[in-house]
Amino acid sequence: MSESILNSGEIQRAFNDESLNLFWRFINKRQRVWHRRVIEGQSAPWTDDQILQENRFTNIYRQLDPGTQYAIQNILEKDASRKDKIFNIMIYRLVGRLETHEDVGFQSLDDFDRKEFEESLKHRRDTEDNTIFTGAYMVAGYHHMGSSDKVENISQLFGEISSNSSFFSDLLSSESAKQAYNTIRSQQGFGNFLSYQVLVDLLYPVDYYNNQSVLPFSADDWSSPGPGAQKGIERLTNDTTQLDDLTIMRWLKNNQQQEFNRLDLDFPYLTTESGDQIDLSLADIQNCLCEFYKYEKILNSEGRARRKFRNSEGRTVEELRSIYESAPNISLNKM
Repeated sequence: MSESILNSGEIQRAFNDESLNLFWRFINKRQRVWHRRVIEGQSAPWTDDQILQENRFTNIYRQLDPGTQYAIQNILEKDASRKDKIFNIMIYRLVGRLETHEDVGFQSLDDFDRKEFEESLKHRRDTEDNTIFTGAYMVAGYHHMGSSDKVENISQLFGEISSNSSFFSDLLSSESAKQAYNTIRSQQGFGNFLSYQVLVDLLYPVDYYNNQSVLPFSADDWSSPGPGAQKGIERLTNDTTQLDDLTIMRWLKNNQQQEFNRLDLDFPYLTTESGDQIDLSLADIQNCLCEFYKYEKILNSEGRARRKFRNSEGRTVEELRSIYESAPNISLNKM
């Protein structure tokens, strides 16, 4: 059922009250961990919530992820064409590891060499004994490309994408965020999750384009909930609801401040350098739903997180602050 024919109160009745309250409290506690650690400079633990102390959850704001800041600062802000930036974002998100992209370097469509790209990846893997792909999410082997070696398959995949000039033209002429997503989704190797991650990266406003983005849309225009977010929505809503996922997500995005106020939660919003509050975007809400599903599953003893939090393995506060200080549109002033 579409949001356009329902009012906010009708949509709210689709939620399980207890789960909805837990969702907002989880978001508030997780963001406070970041705030106490980075802004206030407190020592661990930054929360009395044992689940948050022991398990790794992504940041509430997607743009606070150091990997996302790498994409913004080292790809989107680069003096290069929009097509080259799209191509590099696709490479970066598929391998999912910034060190790998740093090793192979920023790729230009005009002189992309598939074999050279493949050799760079193999050198990192075989000679330097370094990991190529992320462990945060699954990256398929792409065996349909013809090889048993994932590196060879990935290299062939990007060789084909690099020569598909109509793909880049079609993407840049998209008339909506959803259309842009479907264009990305049309490429081999880019399913629901990866296509949406690429899309969201291309929607960040950057200094290079005078606070505009590579694609002329907003992260609030549309969203594609991944499997984890879909499971989060199932946990938030009553079994009888017939509302579609996007309607649920839009309600959460549009009513966030009201909900924090209702629960007397002083959520530590990010602010811009001019002091304006940065609301959670539709893309952030999508991510939060996935993390909430993980949190509630652990809370109810239904499973465990794939990754434990170990402070000794993470970046120092100084390293994090250095990343954020270079970020466009984020202030580190205490709120």
